[in-house]
Amino acid sequence: MKYDLIVVGGGVAGSSLARRMAADGARVLVLEREVEFRDRVRGEALQPWGVAEARKLGIAQTLEPAAAELRWFEQSINGERAFRRDLVATTIPAEAMWGMYHPNMQEMLLKLAAAAGAEVRRGVAAQKVVPGRRPKVTVGSPGEPAEFEARLVVVCAGRNPGLRAQLGFSVQRGSIPLLLSGVWLSGLPAEVNRSVAYVANNVSTGAVAALFPQRGDRARAYFGFHPQKCSRLQGEGDFNRFREMFTMTAGKAIPLGDSKPAGPLASFECADVWVAHPYRDGVALAGDTASSNDPSWGQGLSLAFRDARVLSDELLAGTDWDAAANRYAQRHDADYGVVRKVSGWFYDVFQRLGPGADARRARALPLIAQDPTRAPDVLFSGPEFPLEGTSQARFFGEDSRTVAPPL
Repeated sequence: MKYDLIVVGGGVAGSSLARRMAADGARVLVLEREVEFRDRVRGEALQPWGVAEARKLGIAQTLEPAAAELRWFEQSINGERAFRRDLVATTIPAEAMWGMYHPNMQEMLLKLAAAAGAEVRRGVAAQKVVPGRRPKVTVGSPGEPAEFEARLVVVCAGRNPGLRAQLGFSVQRGSIPLLLSGVWLSGLPAEVNRSVAYVANNVSTGAVAALFPQRGDRARAYFGFHPQKCSRLQGEGDFNRFREMFTMTAGKAIPLGDSKPAGPLASFECADVWVAHPYRDGVALAGDTASSNDPSWGQGLSLAFRDARVLSDELLAGTDWDAAANRYAQRHDADYGVVRKVSGWFYDVFQRLGPGADARRARALPLIAQDPTRAPDVLFSGPEFPLEGTSQARFFGEDSRTVAPPL
């Protein structure tokens, strides 16, 4: 019952971490409560910087054949195409975006972890984690508990996990008042280019529509909206309303044709939720458990792979795992902080409502159309993209405003 590493949660972050550590000879236990992964209606657009992380983790060669390569990103505003961008040619990682069904990705990665030597137990929920020099995890029913011990426990249990609260980590929340609905589609029309990731914004309503093709005839469609502009979209009976609102936002820029739902339709909040310094006393948090960015910007998968890669890099670099986990937590705070900051800027430009936001857009969008480098490329190129002290002002178009001389 003693291990080097116990990973609570066998999703994207947990299984990627477990695979890499087990492949290096660590004794790893993965505890995954779900016997079969379910469609959770998000986490299916892997940004170019996330693809680069997958390559560093050694998992890209397994995932790539099952992913649609979305080399082109097409942005539309108020129903009119603004630009089409070659992601391979214009991002720091020089990678395409990938579109892939999330449950398939989870299954593939968990199998990779097992093949690398990790012990995987499914249908098992962690009831309690006790921090310490040798942290312990208790699983099973209260009447028949089993206890496991390790050098390090990493909790990768998704959004809002009870274990995070039990461990006493302080959770912070953003306040962006947006909902994002999503549905898996089949039967896409012929007009959809399977190499293009489509995003359309209606800046007058703050709504966003997006379509990310996948392998076969499938795609994930999203519609993000302010609750005061549209009531919650939830369940099969709301699909026609989803299609109507999606089309009102995208116009002809993203054709849905006669496509049908192939999975559940659900809506969820778009707030940032995070823990500062997600490690202490033998227990680290990773993936969505450590931080979840506003999902309308599609950064969740990339952040999860970054956590798995950075933490495994640190653990494999020496024998002091406490120091390594602290270094990981510091790096996580820096990386997530950049993503959260810049995604907030994009919300201000494309989705925030009110006279001030309208004035900002009227100033910023024409300048961005003339010079796309005004938009900081963090969301495609990753936290390494260099931000300057003037980056926000350039994005908002405030660097070109005429300032009256002092009296």
